[in-house]
Amino acid sequence: MADLDTDIPVPASGQADSLRARLQALAERVGVLAPGAPLTDELVAFAEGAIEMARGAGPRNA
Repeated sequence: MADLDTDIPVPASGQADSLRARLQALAERVGVLAPGAPLTDELVAFAEGAIEMARGAGPRNA
């Protein structure tokens, strides 16, 4: 597993304009995206599905 780049700040939920902005920062921090690269709709959908599963909601039906 790659080391986290803790120099890339992830805004708190009340500070970011959107979930997408928080996911963008997190993806950059963990190395999924290069800083400044666009977050694709597919990665957003994946992250939202992972969040739902972690909360116990189970996978979404497409």
